[in-house]
Amino acid sequence: MPKLEIDDVVVLLLGCPTEKPELEDKLSGVTRLEKLVFLVEQETSLGELLDEDANFIAYNFGPFSAAVYQAVDSLSGYGLLEDSASLANSDEDSWEQIRVVGVDRSDPYATRNFELTERGKQYYRVLTEEISDEYIDELVALKEQFGSIPLRQLVRYVYQEYPDMTENSLIRDDILNR
Repeated sequence: MPKLEIDDVVVLLLGCPTEKPELEDKLSGVTRLEKLVFLVEQETSLGELLDEDANFIAYNFGPFSAAVYQAVDSLSGYGLLEDSASLANSDEDSWEQIRVVGVDRSDPYATRNFELTERGKQYYRVLTEEISDEYIDELVALKEQFGSIPLRQLVRYVYQEYPDMTENSLIRDDILNR
């Protein structure tokens, strides 16, 4: 079995097939991507193939991993994914970006959207040849379930299922309606 890195998990999440056209080869929002990588580690057997840990910590907005941010920057630099900012309907995606990572975009409603390039799609195909279909099926199910629901709903799920990752959260009471 191959060993995977966080970069590989990001490519696999973006590239896995979906019935939803808005999710084909892409995901919207760095916070969503980060929470999905967290769920891959926690809830799928693909986590067993990871050669590196994303080192999620309980932080201001739940599980946080600098490794996910580094992965998208690396993948973008290698031309495997396109990382574009666009206007979002809310400022929820910029929580971590502004307060944790220290990136302050001029528009508080800017979000980062990730889409595989042709080169990224080729890399996805190479990765899928090395791992069994069962792993891909788990990613497909995860992406179908959480890829396009409102971000707040995804964060609420993570908070409810992994309360230990909310101990330092600044938004726990708001998210859990306490």
